[in-house]
Parts: sequence; C-alpha cells; structure tokens
Amino acid sequence: MKKFLKIVFYVLLTIVLITGIYIVTHTRNDVVVTKYQLEAKIKNSMRIVQLTDLHNAEFGEDNSELVQLVREQKPDFIVLTGDMANKDEEDISVACNLVKQLAGITKVFYCYGNAEKSWEKNYQRNFGEAIKKSGGIVLDRNFEDVEVKGNELRIGGYMGYYNAPHMTEKTPEEQQKTAAFESSFEDTSRYKILLDHIPTTWVDWEHLDDFSIDLVFSGHYHGGMLQFPVTGKGLYVPYIGWFPDKLKGVFKGKDAVCVLSSGLGSEYPIPRVNNAPEIVVVDLEPSNK
Repeated sequence: MKKFLKIVFYVLLTIVLITGIYIVTHTRNDVVVTKYQLEAKIKNSMRIVQLTDLHNAEFGEDNSELVQLVREQKPDFIVLTGDMANKDEEDISVACNLVKQLAGITKVFYCYGNAEKSWEKNYQRNFGEAIKKSGGIVLDRNFEDVEVKGNELRIGGYMGYYNAPHMTEKTPEEQQKTAAFESSFEDTSRYKILLDHIPTTWVDWEHLDDFSIDLVFSGHYHGGMLQFPVTGKGLYVPYIGWFPDKLKGVFKGKDAVCVLSSGLGSEYPIPRVNNAPEIVVVDLEPSNK
C-alpha cells in the first residue's frame, strides 16, 4: 500500500511540475501582431488595426511599445472595441493617453465595452467625453460616414447583443434607441463596419447573414485567457462559460465577416497562458463579386 501511495505521489508531483513549467513557458506578455486578409465590396485596398480589452495594461512606458507596433503597421484607421479601462478603477489615464497617441497616427474609432458602461455607473462620469478630448471618435449606438482611400464606409459602434437589446438595455426607451440605431445603421449602400464589443450574436448565435452588415470587429472573450494546446479550447469566457472553443479569429457568413480578437489584457489577475496579447491587422482587398 505504501509503495502504491508513493507511486501516486510521484505521478501527481510530475503532473504538477509539468503543468507549472508549461504555464511559466507559455505565459507571454509580448504583443503579437495577427494579420488577416479579407475580400470586401470596396474599390481600393485598405488596412485596419484593431485593439481591444486593454484593461489598463501597459506595454512599455506609457504603452510606447504598443503604439510603435501600431505605427509600424501603417493603418488607414484604427478601431478600439471596448474594455480599454477597468470598471472599478477611476483613473482612466492609461486608455486616454493611448488614444491620444494613436490619434497622432490616424483616425481612431472607439466603441464602448461593458467595462466602460459599468465605469460610468460607478463614477457618474461620461467616459466617452474623456476619449473625445483625447482625439478619439466615440461610437456608442451611433455611426460615422467616412471616406477612406476612395471607399465609402459607414462605421458604427455598439456594446451589446445586436438585435437583442433586451439583453443589454433595461428600459423600453433604451431598447427603442438601440433598435433605431440598428435600423439606421444598416440603411445604406456604403460598406458597413460595426464595432461590437460582445461577439455572441455573430460567433455563437451565427447571425452574420441575418443583417445588412459587412464586417464586425469584436473582443470581450479574452481568448479564453488560458488556451489549451492541441484542442484550441480556452478556459473560460464571460457569459459563455467554461472550455469554449470559439475564442478568436475570423468567422465568416455567406457575405459578412466577424473578426474576433483575444485582446491585450485581463480584468482579473489570471495569467494569459498560451494566449499572447495581440493586435489585429485586417487588410481589405476589393472582391471580384
């Protein structure tokens, strides 16, 4: 019996050691650049950089390393898809300083995440005004019509579950406001880009083909924080649960596409194992359709 217990002890010890080594060697803080090339109904090629879920993290002093990485990509514009700050930290200077620096590179479009919404409730202040003062274009159930490299675009922003406002907005008035935004956003022949912090509608419910939208940028899932090797599954995703398999990447419908980034930081003190912080680069090329 003692011999059996001794064997069990050493087996468990080996498993713990291997797990510990794996966590240490695969916990990365260096930002990676993930690139996707997509066809789109546009006239001319253009490049978009996405940042999401910073959660007040810093890469280099005042995020100098992160800004330099973005600058090196030479984007035509930048999209920030929410949760750049933390809901329970009143100081939002990290997010504001980052937006200010990025706005010195090109236009920055910023949509709220659930952290920004909660922050406003916690501190009774307008988060968007701080971002506007830093040079960002804030999209919170509104949109901007812009021309980029000869392409007519409509860029909109929303935090919640698209076409399911009852899951995000509490009052009938707010739900009607959201429905009005969605209807007016889709009512155009322009190429439509939606910044939607929560990807559930597009990735898990697979509604990409149900609305007149061309391209969606999302975050929120944090890549599952810990990504298991081989399986590609993550540990946990907010509102989805344990061991999800749709964590990041490009999800395609018949015409529309959702780009889901695993983001940069974490709201909780959990290491990002096998899941490096990332910025996303999307190169849109004119399709032949």
